[in-house]
Amino acid sequence: MRYPCSYLIYSPMFDALPPSMKSLIYERLWQVLSGAERDARYRAALTLADRQAIVEILRDTKPGLPSYFKPVTR
Repeated sequence: MRYPCSYLIYSPMFDALPPSMKSLIYERLWQVLSGAERDARYRAALTLADRQAIVEILRDTKPGLPSYFKPVTR
């Protein structure tokens, strides 16, 4: 996989999760992809460019993302 993000996010099982569970998963995913999570293991595994690409792919392909995944327009 060029951009390491689980394909399970597109599965019917993921979509069927209770909203509170999906919310927790999205929050954690955003912490890692936004760079708020500073743990070295995430920085070593995902470059800034990779994290940005994953966010863009999710924005384009995953309906129902929380608003904090949306690009900031000025």
